[in-house]
Amino acid sequence: MGESIDKEESRLWTGNFILHTGSYLIMAMSFYFLIPTLPKYVINVLGEDKSQVGLIIGFYAFSALAIRPISGFLFDKYGRRYLYLVSLFLFSLTMASYNLAFTFVILLGIRLIHGAVWGFLTTGGATIAADLIPEKKRGMGIGIFGLSFTLSMALGPGIGEWILKEFNFNVLFWSAFFVALLSLIIAVNVKSPNISDRKQRVKVNNLFDRKVAPVAIVMIFLAFPFAGIMSFISLFADEIGLENGGAYFFIFYAIGVSVLRPLAGFIMDKKGPKLVVAACMIFSFSGMLMIGFSESAFLFYTAAIVTGLGNGLIMPVMQTMVINMVPPERRGVANSTLFSAIDLGFGIASFMLGMVAQFYSLKVMYILDAIILIIPTFYFFSYVLKYYHNNLYIRRSE
Repeated sequence: MGESIDKEESRLWTGNFILHTGSYLIMAMSFYFLIPTLPKYVINVLGEDKSQVGLIIGFYAFSALAIRPISGFLFDKYGRRYLYLVSLFLFSLTMASYNLAFTFVILLGIRLIHGAVWGFLTTGGATIAADLIPEKKRGMGIGIFGLSFTLSMALGPGIGEWILKEFNFNVLFWSAFFVALLSLIIAVNVKSPNISDRKQRVKVNNLFDRKVAPVAIVMIFLAFPFAGIMSFISLFADEIGLENGGAYFFIFYAIGVSVLRPLAGFIMDKKGPKLVVAACMIFSFSGMLMIGFSESAFLFYTAAIVTGLGNGLIMPVMQTMVINMVPPERRGVANSTLFSAIDLGFGIASFMLGMVAQFYSLKVMYILDAIILIIPTFYFFSYVLKYYHNNLYIRRSE
């Protein structure tokens, strides 16, 4: 176990950090090509209903959930770089395989494979980022790295919608493949710290970090509104008569995320998570209610910004919390535990919300999303906040 790269303790903007963040942005952008377009493929090409949209999202999430524990273990045991590059290569191939989705069953199979590769890839990408960020700037660094996902969210859906409008689904899927391949070419040039522990063995403690479980439980519930947006926002925009509304929603959503995400990391580094999480819950709750009651473009896109503000605050804070609670050689399993919780919540939410949308309405579904946020808010402030401060690895090791 050790670091082969002599990293300056106080320097965040290194060439490797910039390249890794840029590569991750491009990879995530190819992923977002499919967010507003795949539901339309299911309904318009394959002839399925809204509940089946939830099914393809749910399959994807549960597949990612199944692979994350072993991925975190492998990244901690064997190191990050080569496993990450292999997963990025497989991710690229999976994008091209959507051209073979001639039936709903085949599409479900592709989603299972894609979800597993995504679970492996994102666990490794986030872990490499944590390795490249100096400890004293961890909150800010993770927030900035997270902006790669945010920018991809702003660019990807709009580009995907444009490709589909001007060409067809085959061109869309091939475009996603070539963009993912570009991400791989950039990633090959990233040199990350060589952190590994070959003595690790397969056991529960090395697949799931119980220490960060309370933080992970919060993310299970916070995945519900995110699932509602990712799975159904394009269909909801069509319902209220907004052409390309899903793509524009993600642009405004990304603006909201970008505004506060770096500030969230800075406050987290200086003051801890309390203030940031409180603001996140308020923004997220308000945004979901606004979406549910949207009947005009103004309220719909304002809701996108408000919801984005909430999402921009929460993810860097929660990831910083789990990284701060474990030693370097357990960052992989800590990240996989956190992302597994998101996948679990996302998968459950996709099935549940798909049924609510089918038998009631998308409006009811988004209002239900807002109500569900009461649960993690109460749990965080009544238990998790104190638990976190009592289990800081960094503080104990100083």
